Amino acid sequence: MKKIIVLLFASLFVSISSVAIAGNLVFALVPKAMNNPFFDLARDGCKQAESEIDGVECLYIGPGEHTEQEQVQIVQDLISKGVDGIAVASSNAPAMAKAVKGSGIPVITWDSDFLGEDYGLREAYVGTKNYDIGVNLAEITMMLKPNGGTICIQSGGAAAANHNERMSGIRDTIAGRADGGSYPSAALNGEAGWTEAEGCPLYTNDDFPLSVQQMEDILAKHPDLTAFVPTGGFPQFVSKAFRRVTEKHA
Repeated sequence: MKKIIVLLFASLFVSISSVAIAGNLVFALVPKAMNNPFFDLARDGCKQAESEIDGVECLYIGPGEHTEQEQVQIVQDLISKGVDGIAVASSNAPAMAKAVKGSGIPVITWDSDFLGEDYGLREAYVGTKNYDIGVNLAEITMMLKPNGGTICIQSGGAAAANHNERMSGIRDTIAGRADGGSYPSAALNGEAGWTEAEGCPLYTNDDFPLSVQQMEDILAKHPDLTAFVPTGGFPQFVSKAFRRVTEKHA
């Protein structure tokens, strides 16, 4: 993904006021949250591209923390400033699609795509096939625990399309269902011997300390939990706390 982003975008700036630089094409790269290290490679790609491409600027700007409304407002401000293009990792796909509709500015989604009915609002999607990530997570879970049991899925934001697709891949694969194209799909309730634990799925909103606390709380509430399956690396970004919890419940 980093290499593709480098080809599409130019440099790193943290202020919308930089749009005023005369004579440059200005592209905005908008992550879900500036404090999420997952997006750092894309930021670094912007820096590299700025040094390689003349006459192009890339604004790397997003909410400090995972905040759907703030991200939408940032994109609306960028549209008002008249940037030449926007690439956004949408925290709330429907809300973001509504924000860019009719703007006349080319939009690319990355990491997290729009919903299917809004694909026409973006020029391209740069990222993984998220449903297949869920399929792989489910296959590993079933390989490790072939007799089924209780499972808790931990996700990002409730309206994040990429995590909803991954959740569907997990559920559909375990249940033996085909991809129905609706995300997230129905929760597991006994299919193939698997049931989702009460209180799950968990939504972290990309808050990593919270994700570890959620993990610890659900393991305490359900000491017989068979599988805890995050759709992202959330608790692992807080490595010491993550190890403490996993060792405690090993």
